[in-house]
Amino acid sequence: MLKPPRYLKAGALLLALMLTVIIAVVTAGLLLLLQYHRQYGAQTLRQERLQQHLASGISLLLTHEGDLDQDTVSLSLYNTTQDSVILTKHAWGIYDVGSVQAVEGRDTLGKWFLFGLVPDKTERYALYLADEHRPLSLSGHTRIQGDAFLPEAGIRKAYIENQAYEGEEVVSGGTSYTSNPDLPALNSAIIDRLTAYLYPDEDETWAGMTIDDFPAYGPNPIYRAFAEQPLLLLYEDSLVIDAHILKGHVLVLAKGPVTIMPSAQLEDILVFAPSITFVDGFSGRLQVFARDSISVGKNCSFGYPSALGLINIPVDSTFSEFQPLLRVDSASTVNGIVFTHFPGDEELLLAKIQLGKETTVHGQVYADGLLELRGTVQGMTSCRRFTLQTPSSLYENFVLNGVMDYSRLSPHYVGSPLLNGGRRGAVMKWLNTPLPPSRGDKQGGE
Repeated sequence: MLKPPRYLKAGALLLALMLTVIIAVVTAGLLLLLQYHRQYGAQTLRQERLQQHLASGISLLLTHEGDLDQDTVSLSLYNTTQDSVILTKHAWGIYDVGSVQAVEGRDTLGKWFLFGLVPDKTERYALYLADEHRPLSLSGHTRIQGDAFLPEAGIRKAYIENQAYEGEEVVSGGTSYTSNPDLPALNSAIIDRLTAYLYPDEDETWAGMTIDDFPAYGPNPIYRAFAEQPLLLLYEDSLVIDAHILKGHVLVLAKGPVTIMPSAQLEDILVFAPSITFVDGFSGRLQVFARDSISVGKNCSFGYPSALGLINIPVDSTFSEFQPLLRVDSASTVNGIVFTHFPGDEELLLAKIQLGKETTVHGQVYADGLLELRGTVQGMTSCRRFTLQTPSSLYENFVLNGVMDYSRLSPHYVGSPLLNGGRRGAVMKWLNTPLPPSRGDKQGGE
């Protein structure tokens, strides 16, 4: 007798279908997870390669290797399709702005930075005084700490203004060498480039820049990324910068005197004018260049890397009627470079740098004329001749209570190609500049 057929319950079939669906979902999830990890790993490796290529490009730009005479160079680091870098360099004041972009496919990683040159061994000294066949006299608590290049006539202790020299050694912590009649020369190409902005009516090199009128009303913030073309703010008359916020790739060019108030917020910009005055209490980081005078008030502070430069090129007899002067008043601090360039031979009209009591320059001071030092230079000092004006007398090649201390200069200090002839560059400041939207969708910058 045949047994009746057995039938599965519908619930069992439904359970089997549910198990099948669960297994399929789990399998699909595992496959998606595996694919995600593969993509994530590939993206991570690509980012690591971009970072490595970015670092290599920065090193290449800083060491001046390769064909970098052009403004922009695109090259392959290892002659493959995955190591393309774009190197860009342009002058900004007495320093340079560099940018490096590493490109792979649609991904781009880039950095913008301000860079200069590291002083080489021959440029590391406390004092370089040109040999004019007259000795250097020290009085009070004057101190020279580090190597010193001095006239053949030597150095001596002196008693002036009722103060005798307080130290035992005239040069401490270094060696004395004989200097040359001339100071180490400035970079003429940089001087020529800066001069074009100081004589705007005679040299219109600047005319090709993006030009706008300086904002006359209200503290409207102006920020210009270094990835963009520089913005030139032109002013035809005297100018007062008060409560304005100017940052980035901005150049202020005034044809009259400029006064900068402590309420102004200025960062990384350039200022050119016949004369520039900083009112007491100003604080900022910028480069300023004047033709006739720069006056820094009391308790001012200039962050690194700043520059104060006085450049006066005699072109006719009118320039012999006054003495170019760069003056930093008491208790002010400059982190960067202070220099004068006045290629005149008239003895009474040499350009003068005057550093008041309790002033500090952390960096370099270069006076191709006269230097009156009553403060402290933590770094390198170069001058043609010292001068000292007192209520009773005018002294030449005398220093009273001035300090020249190379040992206080940061080991990470980076100078400018204006003063330094070394070949090794170094980053002074990273610039927060986004990449221009020219490649792909994914961009990065710092």
